[in-house]
This record gives sequence, C-alpha cells and structure tokens, in this order.
Amino acid sequence: ERLRAADVVTQLPVRYGFAPLREAIARRYRVGAERVFTVSGGTSLANWLACAAALHGCPPRTEVIVERPTYEPLLQIPRMLGHTVRRLERRFADGYAIDLDRFRRLVSRRTRLAIVTNLHNPSGTRIDADTLAEMARIMAGVRGILLVDEVYLECLFDEQTASCVHAGPNVITTNSLTKAYGLDGLRAGWMLGPPALVHRAMLIHDLLGNNGVAPGEQLTLRAFERLDAIRARAQALLVPNLARVRRFFEDERRLQALVPDGGSVVFPRLPAGIESDALADHLVREYSTLVVPGRFFQSPRHFRFSFGMRGAQLVRGLRHISRALD
Repeated sequence: ERLRAADVVTQLPVRYGFAPLREAIARRYRVGAERVFTVSGGTSLANWLACAAALHGCPPRTEVIVERPTYEPLLQIPRMLGHTVRRLERRFADGYAIDLDRFRRLVSRRTRLAIVTNLHNPSGTRIDADTLAEMARIMAGVRGILLVDEVYLECLFDEQTASCVHAGPNVITTNSLTKAYGLDGLRAGWMLGPPALVHRAMLIHDLLGNNGVAPGEQLTLRAFERLDAIRARAQALLVPNLARVRRFFEDERRLQALVPDGGSVVFPRLPAGIESDALADHLVREYSTLVVPGRFFQSPRHFRFSFGMRGAQLVRGLRHISRALD
C-alpha cells in the first residue's frame, strides 16, 4: 500500500510517546495507556530504560538476577550500571525451564531486579504463566521488579497474544515489531509496566533522546492498524520453517536440540570437541552461511540460528551446517 504524506510527517503532538500509538499498544495488550511507553530504538533501548528505571536510586552493587544463557546485552546492562549480577541457570538438560527453588535461593534483600526472556533467547523455550506469576511474587517479597523481554513471544501464532505484564503488578515487559513481524527498520519498541516505573523511564529517556522519531511512530501506528495482515505473512513464513527445522534435527543426529513450539530461533548443542566459534568461522568462510556462536550467550558448545527466511534459503543453510560438521 502506498504511503501518504501524512505517514512521513516530521513532527507530531508528542509528549512521552505518540498518544494514538500508545493507545493502540494498550488496547492490544489490555492495559491502560499510562502503562505504555513507546521507544524509538527497539527492544534493546527499551531494556536499557527498563533496567535504569528499576534500579534508579539503588546503591552500587545492588543484586540483579539474570538468566543463563541469555541475550548478552541483558547481562551487560546491569553491569554497566554498576550492579552485581547473579546468574539463574536455565539448563539444557531441564529443557531450559525455570527452576523456582533455584530462583528463590538467589533472591535476597539486596535483590532489586530479575531479568528473563520469554520466549527464551536463545532457545525459544516458553515460561508458563504460573511460573512467571510465582517469580513476580518472590520478587515482590523483597520489593523487587521482574523484567521480561518478550520480543519473541508473538511468534506463537496459534493463540491470542497475552503479555507477561499480567503476571504481577511488579512486572515490566519489553517488546517490538522486529522479531515476530520482521519490521526491524522501524525500531518500533515499547515497554509495559507499573505507571510509576514507566514514568521514570520516560524521564530517563529525556536525557537520551527526548522525543521519539515522528515518522517512525506514525508508521508504527499504521503497522498496528494492519497487524493481522502482517501477522499472517509472518506465520506463513515461520510455521512451515519450524517444521523444516524439526525434520532437520530428526535426521542430523550429531546435534542435540530442543526444538521450540514457536519463535524464530533454535540453540543446538554441538558434539564434544567442536567449538561453536570454529563452526561459525567455517560456515561463513566455506558456505557464506551465518550462525551465532554460543559464547554470545555464555554457552560455547552451542550455536544459535534463525529460521526467519524463505524456505529454500533455510533448507540450503541447514544443508551447509551438516556439511560443515562433516
């Protein structure tokens, strides 16, 4: 559909986000608009703002719990802010499930924030609603916040979108239109959470970018108005590819993988003696095929690859992985 001049205006009546866009996001996730902050920087900037807001006023070396393995920026943000990170192990042998007893033992009176991804980045595993609610209750016991990066969650196309923000009154979530919908160039991110924390994130953003990007927020609103069609396109791409990935691992016995129920990434484990950096280097050099070495997720024996591409490209890439293992 052709863009109109109104879609690419350079100024909007904006105060902490374009109001029609905030309202569209609020309707989709069934929250009040005062619990929404749109971020022209994607989920990555939204995560930074959420951490800064949750940890505002905390003394240095306040404890922050971060899952392992995880998306590396989620590990580095609290460290950059001067705080102590404790790791919540999500083990391959357990299907990367959250062990609530392990989580309880990590939480102390010095804990202010816990960070997880759902769907899990890098494995694609889902945290169920009851587990998230219990994590939020545990954090509430020490007046802490649970931050959930749910940027992959909408890749579960067979059910109604339900944000993790509903797991508890002390939950912040971050999201964007990038992973499930492929609209990376918009940098259309947002955070949902308690109104006081959302407002604090807005004030922190004043120091970084002040207003959002007017054409981006306008185009993001147009995307939300057409999200059913965009969602159908993404579903038509990812669902058949997930089946291709599942068949690949049934045949390729040298790799161990927990194939997720949805999402667009998978995190296989290599045979002993093969480092993922060596595999990644070989793949790009010999086959022009890109995978992400596991060291970026603190798991050097694993690698992550995406299946958000045309089916023929995916089949070719999977064939290259097997040849590289040969």
